[in-house]
Amino acid sequence: MNSTDVVKLVETLWLSTNAKQRREVFGLIRATTIPEEHRELFDALVDNKRSGIRDSSESRVLILIHGIRTDGAWQREVQREFHGIPNLQVHDLGYDVVTGLQLASPFRSGPVNKIVRDIRRLKEEEPLARISVIAHSFGTYIVSRVLEDHPDISFDKIVLCGCLIKRQYPWDRNARAMRKSAILNDVGVRDIWPLIASCTSWGYGSTGRVGFKNAMVTDRYFDYSHSEFFEHGGQHIKKYWRPFFESDEIVPSGWERLPNRAKTGFLTLFAAHQKTGIAATICLAIAAVLIWWLI
Repeated sequence: MNSTDVVKLVETLWLSTNAKQRREVFGLIRATTIPEEHRELFDALVDNKRSGIRDSSESRVLILIHGIRTDGAWQREVQREFHGIPNLQVHDLGYDVVTGLQLASPFRSGPVNKIVRDIRRLKEEEPLARISVIAHSFGTYIVSRVLEDHPDISFDKIVLCGCLIKRQYPWDRNARAMRKSAILNDVGVRDIWPLIASCTSWGYGSTGRVGFKNAMVTDRYFDYSHSEFFEHGGQHIKKYWRPFFESDEIVPSGWERLPNRAKTGFLTLFAAHQKTGIAATICLAIAAVLIWWLI
């Protein structure tokens, strides 16, 4: 049994039992079926279900939106590491596979619309709950489109990593109701994918590599590549994300972004000058290789 099997089992049991049966059934399943290494995840998922029964102004819902090159396994890690935070339910929201052609083209509404439907369903179930989001890679682009195109949806807190949103994104307009320091952008200084995306397709930016440098967004820099936020045994999730949702604490990065560390590569230059003829030609060549690889 793996973590995905545990998630499916909890969903199935919850839907197939009533309130009187659940304590006995879940206790029996935990003792006889769930492996020791997955019991913490099992307990967290069951707690999430139970805390969602009562809608109140104390309720908080955290949604997790993955990218196209992660299978969502990091979402299980967040659920595990966030176990025990009062009044917080964690929901992983997925979408159909995005091909390289979709990624590079302007036609990306399918995943965005699916996430919008899921958020509205959660709002219907708990109208008083405050909704926050952690998004990675293409998931950050989805967050930007949700805020841009659906003003009825707002977030209490936002955490971005591997971010593909443009630096010029109008946070002051689309997130004007959010509190100060409620948007975190965790930057990977070795992450090449935001640079590739920004210079080979439409609608993306390189903020996952260089930051927003915006008064509304707190940029934190880490010596990471695109998906290292989820590696190292969940240490980043535990050290930097849990305090933000548990006590509003923004833990500073232990990696100082010194000038001699910030090297400008050819992709960074092209991302900044992608409208010039030479850059455009090379970027189109990179785009062709990227699309072929991702499809």
